[in-house]
Amino acid sequence: MARKANYKEKISAIEAKIEKKQEELKKLKAQLSSLKTKKADGDYKELTEYMLANNISAGDVLAKIKK
Repeated sequence: MARKANYKEKISAIEAKIEKKQEELKKLKAQLSSLKTKKADGDYKELTEYMLANNISAGDVLAKIKK
């Protein structure tokens, strides 16, 4: 006689795996967001330092970009 599959256990196991992966994904998204924020902060700092060192205003930068 063929062995009867226990679908309830298999479904529960897969659902548990999905939940675990969703938690991992959530953590990875948080890390990504944090890294993007740190990069943006660093880029902004670099830009403002350059502007101060070269006596350039935000208006000057915008005028050059819009040309």
